[in-house]
Amino acid sequence: MKTIEPNKASKPTFKLGRTELILFVVIMIAAVALRILWVLKIPNTPVYDFQTYHEIAVNIATGYGHSFQGEAIAFQGMGYPTALGLFYKLIGETSVLWGKAFNVILSTLTLFLAYPIFRKLTKSWKLSIAAYALTAFLPNYIAYVSVIGAEVFMAFLFAAVIYLQLATFNKWVRWPLLGIFIGLAALTKPVFLVYPVVAAAVHYLREKNLKETLAFVLTTALLMAVTVAPWTYRNYQKYDAFIPVSYNSGYVLYLNNNANNVNGGWMPLKDAAASPELRAQIDEILQHGKRSEKLAYELDPLLKAEGKGWILAHPLEFAKLGILRVQTTFFNGAWDIGSWAMNGLYPGVPQWTIQLERDLKAFRAVSDALLNSMNGLAFAFVVLAAIPVVRSLFRREEKLPVGMILPTVNVSYFILIYFVFEGQARYNFPVLFLLAVCAVLAVSFIWRGVSSWRCQN
Repeated sequence: MKTIEPNKASKPTFKLGRTELILFVVIMIAAVALRILWVLKIPNTPVYDFQTYHEIAVNIATGYGHSFQGEAIAFQGMGYPTALGLFYKLIGETSVLWGKAFNVILSTLTLFLAYPIFRKLTKSWKLSIAAYALTAFLPNYIAYVSVIGAEVFMAFLFAAVIYLQLATFNKWVRWPLLGIFIGLAALTKPVFLVYPVVAAAVHYLREKNLKETLAFVLTTALLMAVTVAPWTYRNYQKYDAFIPVSYNSGYVLYLNNNANNVNGGWMPLKDAAASPELRAQIDEILQHGKRSEKLAYELDPLLKAEGKGWILAHPLEFAKLGILRVQTTFFNGAWDIGSWAMNGLYPGVPQWTIQLERDLKAFRAVSDALLNSMNGLAFAFVVLAAIPVVRSLFRREEKLPVGMILPTVNVSYFILIYFVFEGQARYNFPVLFLLAVCAVLAVSFIWRGVSSWRCQN
């Protein structure tokens, strides 16, 4: 059986050549400048979940703890509002502008992590620079520094998680550190509670050493659990229930999987299909509209059971909604930029002109085309790479390049999560840098194929 050699560039550390270093620095400076310029020039205000994040962060900074409307809350992951609240407390300011400054810092750190990741996933510095430029100037990654949401923070944590899987320093330092960062990611997005299994799959496919992979997954899972445990204990004290991170998983599962859902996304709880008995229970818990859904932790087990029951009873309808969720997340353009990062620009404001409207539509068209094209190429890469990756699971002697394994497994993980739970355009944010490198690799393979065909003729 022929063994496919792993990517040689993924093992040793690399040194940047002069041209490579210059391009890296120029791209970094330009990217950070664009982020700062966006914050200063493009108006927006926090709404919906973003306003909730800001309120919780302000409460943390001002001594009221992790609370919302005067009550303890664990509706969403605590990672981002806690980090933002600590940042507010550190600088002594709680304005939205400082929240945006925090995002600029996080986005810059993500860029610093992204380039070594790309260098370890590819053999060519030119491909790495191309993926880096695409990531640095991606409209989403620029615009979301203005959004008081978990996206920029989560992208940083995920980049750190990927970097630590590819780094080569002492594993008994690196593995626990990876477990801690996975724990921080889980405290931000609870779906990362299962991520040690994803990381273990990547590790095994790279090393084909079952004993070492077992040690790896146990170490990372243990340190993740240690990182999450204090918050879990806090939740037990507050709610007298086992809530590892948040109590919205049942809420999300049910709203996105019920007989009245036709688009695979979020819908108002009052519009979701419910029997008279279930509706009465919901109304009682919400005190007939007097209590916020974000504070009603008792809803979670009730709605989780209802959502699971509907999925099991309607597998085909669930699959249809899952497909819609994936499409909404990865192939619905960049409409979310206008809604969340530019919502201070709308018809009726003093600065609104025909020229501005035309410019905004042109920006949306370019952003849509770029994002959909990138994601289409990335999906093609992942789908085709999934065949040898799955096959390699059953062939102990076959090792694949890490540039094939890591993006394929991780992107597939995100696709699966969104297939089951909820699809929104902004949910693709943490994985966009991996989609960028997949797209660049896909273009490279296509170009080599075309060049080879041309030379033969």
